[in-house]
Amino acid sequence: MKNKQVGKRKGHLLLVPCPLQGHMNPMLHLAKILHSHGFLITITETQPSSPVVFPPHRPDFLFESIDGLDNSPSEFRGDVATFLYTLNTKCKAPFHDCLSRIQTNSRQGPVTCIIHDAVMFFSVDVADDMKIPRIVLRTSSATNFYGLSLLKQKGDLLAIQGTVKHT
Repeated sequence: MKNKQVGKRKGHLLLVPCPLQGHMNPMLHLAKILHSHGFLITITETQPSSPVVFPPHRPDFLFESIDGLDNSPSEFRGDVATFLYTLNTKCKAPFHDCLSRIQTNSRQGPVTCIIHDAVMFFSVDVADDMKIPRIVLRTSSATNFYGLSLLKQKGDLLAIQGTVKHT
């Protein structure tokens, strides 16, 4: 893809990916596309960088750490639900602090929009509280949506209290 960078930056986007490989790849692809169209990209990290997750030479992007996750995903031994619950419980306050710091001290200017992975729902309340527009990136396949639809029709979906806002 050719870089279509324009002279004037269009905005500062903060990307909040889930730190799992199948979620990182689509977010990084989106970051490259948006950057090529003139957006400044900052990507949050919820754990120390791994060359598998973040390629070592990404001069086009800024990275901000959210210090909240004590364990790496591999330490949850396949228990994705516990990992995601822990991630969303422990990262909300550090994410708020990180975003506040960017908004007040960033030489690159304030964040104009947050793009977050659908499973990183801790960012929803923070974005809403700070009145920053947000976009959800869903990395699920079409069959996932079909399956959810069937579960909903059968009444087999369980809501985890405190995880979903009904509007």
